[in-house]
Amino acid sequence: MVIRSLMLVVAVSLACTVVSFAAARDTAESAHATVARGAILVDGKPFFPVMLIDQCDAGAVRRAASLGVNVILNGTCQAPTGEQLRALTGSQLGVLPIAGRSAAGARLLGWTYPDEPENNGWSASSLAARFRYPRGNTDGLLSFVTMTSRFFTGPDPRAATATAASFARVADIAGFDLYPLNHCSNSVRGVYDAQRRFSRLAAGTPTFQWIETGPIDASYCGGFEMTPAQVTAEAWLAVAGGARGIGFFTHTTTPAVSDFAVSPSVQAAIRRFAGIAAAIRPGLTGTTAAATADPSAVIALGRVANGRTYVVAVNTLTSVVPAQFVVPRVGGHALRVVGENRTVAVHDGRFADIFPPLGVHVYTSS
Repeated sequence: MVIRSLMLVVAVSLACTVVSFAAARDTAESAHATVARGAILVDGKPFFPVMLIDQCDAGAVRRAASLGVNVILNGTCQAPTGEQLRALTGSQLGVLPIAGRSAAGARLLGWTYPDEPENNGWSASSLAARFRYPRGNTDGLLSFVTMTSRFFTGPDPRAATATAASFARVADIAGFDLYPLNHCSNSVRGVYDAQRRFSRLAAGTPTFQWIETGPIDASYCGGFEMTPAQVTAEAWLAVAGGARGIGFFTHTTTPAVSDFAVSPSVQAAIRRFAGIAAAIRPGLTGTTAAATADPSAVIALGRVANGRTYVVAVNTLTSVVPAQFVVPRVGGHALRVVGENRTVAVHDGRFADIFPPLGVHVYTSS
């Protein structure tokens, strides 16, 4: 998959970092970031990334902040490093190309290896030898890598899986891009299945996925317009599959080159996702717990943190689906549905709800 090459996003981008803090960071200091037990920590606190790539000027940074985006990945922007970092506001943090890691400054969270390395002539060993920045570093900054989805969609998934696993071992945080609708799929279910497979092959390394927000290139299935429901379902399906961060890919060449070709309704969907993610951050960074849904067209993820149980549930169908859930860790008699001003009754860890087409419900115990 050569999406970003076709989109003129040169192969020195991507990666992840994150987090939304209740209070703004001290702008005079870079973050101190680590990975522990499969979680990303910033200044000792678990966090969940919501990010964009290459939003280069101050106006773009402000727009990202208005959407709840807390990480800007500076891969191909032409402005000097200091200017890039100074453009970040509030609790936003930046990631820079690993080739320029001598740079430092406020709001710097880490470095990204070249984008889609297995698609651009790199092996895991050559990447590690060229940049000599081992994972588990002690400088308080994290390394990231973004791969293609060949481990899931390629003609030889077994070999591609081994390749992806080797790249995942190079960096502290590993991610990939799939973009099913841009590749003419009529289903978003692959986002979940691919994330599950990637999380397993990453073997404990925190993972993330980039989510499509519109047509990327006319040579694929360009010309369509993604709906808010599609974007929302994809983002939460990646979370349900184990993603510890989400990026929204907003670049396009269709009908013209743009770094932010996102409809107002999809922008609202991104803002809503970021808001709910911030509200349930412990549930996105906590310990995975048993959760099952019937029918299987509805995907469920259970998480436990700070004495509370969280459940993310997504309808993968484009029809209304009633669903029943079994979540043994749920206590009490009701779950609050986040962002919906309602509750659902719980009896012996079981509850039911109705999902609109591609609908998402997020639940939390009190």
